[in-house]
Amino acid sequence: MSKKFTDLLTVAWGVVQDAVHRKVFYAVLAFTVILIFLVPMLPSAEVGVQLDLAREASLGLVSIMAFILATVMGSTILSGEMRKRTIYNTLSRPVSRKGYFIGKYLGILAVLAVSLIVAYLVILALVGVKFGVFSPGLVKAVFAIFLEAAVLAAVAMLASVHLSPVVCILITGLFYVVCHVKGDFLYRTMTDSGHPAVLRGMAGLAYYLLPNLERLNINETVAHGERVFRVGAVEFLLLLGLAATFVVIFLVLGAFILERKDL
Repeated sequence: MSKKFTDLLTVAWGVVQDAVHRKVFYAVLAFTVILIFLVPMLPSAEVGVQLDLAREASLGLVSIMAFILATVMGSTILSGEMRKRTIYNTLSRPVSRKGYFIGKYLGILAVLAVSLIVAYLVILALVGVKFGVFSPGLVKAVFAIFLEAAVLAAVAMLASVHLSPVVCILITGLFYVVCHVKGDFLYRTMTDSGHPAVLRGMAGLAYYLLPNLERLNINETVAHGERVFRVGAVEFLLLLGLAATFVVIFLVLGAFILERKDL
């Protein structure tokens, strides 16, 4: 195992250890688990498609959890160390700024993965006990949620190199909203001649430069047993390619900016 790879794992493990000591991590995870178990108690859950509704609502809660964790951790992990000046201890060792940045990101991914695995097991238990149905196929939706969270964490970390945590959270939230409406709202704005040319130009720029995160939202499809559209290997490769492309772009930009930042 190369020294650089070992350094990456060391930095990543530091993020995991930090998350273990953060109350917000347990609070978000515990709150999500509690809400998942409360889903069957919804009045509408007693009508018609109880199973599908319970699975879809549970996956929706997991999506919110992943968004919060990815955004908060991505926005605070760098700024927190800069504020406490602990970043100097890490960089004083033979760890490059690029390796430090990527290592922190890998640590966030590890925390997200563990959180999503826990949530996935809770949903399986809920569906199994309440409805007597084993739904391992929900892992497809959970993996898509992970891919989206990976993109959001990369965006938040990129912004956090120079901006405060609050601003980073707002930017990441705006990014999330815009990337979910780009397929409909931005396209209509871009093609509607009734809008000013400047507005159409800005909408077109955002439409072509930003990822379409709505493609990663397969919660409803999977929750309803993929009766309308089946998410197969090809579709997953496309989703993985979409997420990986933008993650790499944001990480490269973030590492580049951090290397040139005056610490």
